[in-house]
Amino acid sequence: MKKILVLTPRFPYPVIGGDRLRIYNICKALSQHYELTLLSLCESQLEMSFNVEDTVFNSVIRVYLSPLSSYVNCVKALATNTPLQVAYYSNRQFQKQFDKLEKSHDAVLCHLVRTSEYAKYSKIPKVLEMTDAISMNYKRVRTISKRFGFKNVIYSFEQSRIENYEREILNSFDLSVVVSQYDKDFLLCGNSAVEDKLLVCSNGVDLTDLKFNYTPDMKTIVFIGNMTTLQNVDAAKWFIKSVMPLLLIEGDFIFKIIGRINPNQQEEFNSYPNVLATGGVESISKAAEGAFIGVCPMRLGAGVQNKVLEYMAMGIPTITSSVGLEGLEANPGENILVADSEVQYVQIIKSLLDPNLANKFSKKGRAYVEQFHMWNSRLAPFVSKVESLVNL
Repeated sequence: MKKILVLTPRFPYPVIGGDRLRIYNICKALSQHYELTLLSLCESQLEMSFNVEDTVFNSVIRVYLSPLSSYVNCVKALATNTPLQVAYYSNRQFQKQFDKLEKSHDAVLCHLVRTSEYAKYSKIPKVLEMTDAISMNYKRVRTISKRFGFKNVIYSFEQSRIENYEREILNSFDLSVVVSQYDKDFLLCGNSAVEDKLLVCSNGVDLTDLKFNYTPDMKTIVFIGNMTTLQNVDAAKWFIKSVMPLLLIEGDFIFKIIGRINPNQQEEFNSYPNVLATGGVESISKAAEGAFIGVCPMRLGAGVQNKVLEYMAMGIPTITSSVGLEGLEANPGENILVADSEVQYVQIIKSLLDPNLANKFSKKGRAYVEQFHMWNSRLAPFVSKVESLVNL
């Protein structure tokens, strides 16, 4: 079997969270055709010693990424055009390992632009799994609000750098991959020369972990997400402050936030009436049991929102913003509902108190992910493209 070298900026185990879940499933699909070597940066000793029990990778090589060194790299990058996203993950030992391993592999797969610089000049076939357009996300942060303080300053400073870098790096890779047509169009910006080298490949869901079990309590509204990210915090806060006060006039609704969160943020969320932030959980499906509705009130972000796919897989009627709908073939009013204002959210939530309507969207949502978002079918075009490159 031919060999592919996989570069990741974060250790992909344990397999939780959007970016880890995506690269893991990509590698799982590729492992059926190739021998895979994982070369990964690790940000903790726990990751350096984590026991990998599956057989997706034939070999796993880890390099410790010192946070102090990364911050120094970022400071040095301020006087250059290098995006901080790239500078932070720059590591000499990692580069040496790549240079050594490259000679014995038939292709290289870089996960995110954070690792693209390592393989930029490689002579073997190069694939860049971008997931989404980071610069589009940053652009939205700049236009939505200036209340994010220091983080907003960083996002504003970084936006033009990462936008230029993302568009230029497409020229250096034989194949790049994003999750939605929105991301592709944004990155191309009329550059037809690389259009054929930029593939849209959406996310999938694992239905073995997300059971279809819609037994609603008719009051719990769930929001699933990593609450250490600006995008999810913004969405949850907007819903808490703009929608919940109106909902509580109508009934005893509960807003349940499921996902990793720092203690201060968790305390803040739980201080609001009828809001429960659980923190990290062992099982999303168990934590979401009894949920009446799943919401995705995203104003920031790019790519495909995994939370939407998770709600629909579990049969939870889903309400998303227009931003959260991007990259999906779901049809508003048929298998998903769309709202962009507090009034729209309240109206739709009240309408779903009708059990017949709620059950309709429960079944239609599950049918949608079964038809359009199984990992094997979603990744088939990607695997085919890689095969054509490796066998040139």
